[in-house]
Amino acid sequence: QIAVPIEDVHRTHLRFTFRHRSSSDSKDRSERIFSMAFVRLMCSNGTTLRDGEHDLVLYKGDSKKLEDASAYLPLTPERNPSEARPLSGSSSRVSGATSGLAVSARDSFQISTLVCSTKLTQNVNLLGLLKWRSKPSLLSENLQKLMHVDGGEVIKFLQDTLDALFSIMMEHSETDVYDTLVFDALVFIVGLVADRKFQHFNTVLEAYIRQHFSATLAYK
Repeated sequence: QIAVPIEDVHRTHLRFTFRHRSSSDSKDRSERIFSMAFVRLMCSNGTTLRDGEHDLVLYKGDSKKLEDASAYLPLTPERNPSEARPLSGSSSRVSGATSGLAVSARDSFQISTLVCSTKLTQNVNLLGLLKWRSKPSLLSENLQKLMHVDGGEVIKFLQDTLDALFSIMMEHSETDVYDTLVFDALVFIVGLVADRKFQHFNTVLEAYIRQHFSATLAYK
């Protein structure tokens, strides 16, 4: 398990380094890195690294460059699933400023990840709603897409999602453009909490209504 402060996740990546192992501890410590793989915790669209298996690209080259983030971060961290692997024992050079690194085709490295967070989501549609102010032109679309987000992901962000919905109503109180969409979204969420699978979140919803709800313009 790796705990990362929420404010650091967007600029954090994991680096996996490989060294030869010998029967001598002192020799192990002096052994240089011969290969490296890395993975970012955040995707370019603002979502977190998806749960599940990741087939990472292994890079080899100068040991200093393998530890230099500026050298490898511009490169591709994962293999494309549809990409045919090169023949065993071969390698391909990486061009440009990082020409000291090559893709190691002989070896493969897979990891399995599970992100545990109540502030960062892996669903781009839910993220669009939670950060609706950044792209207001997509607000109607994001509200409609909420109904297609996995229930477990919505429940995990229950308070944040409700806050977003009521903020939308408050900030657009002069128009009824979003009223029906927000109402449908609220019905969708209440329906989720009523589902037996998520019934233990009933207390969370009750607490939100009693302690957190303060949208005076949306009260009606």
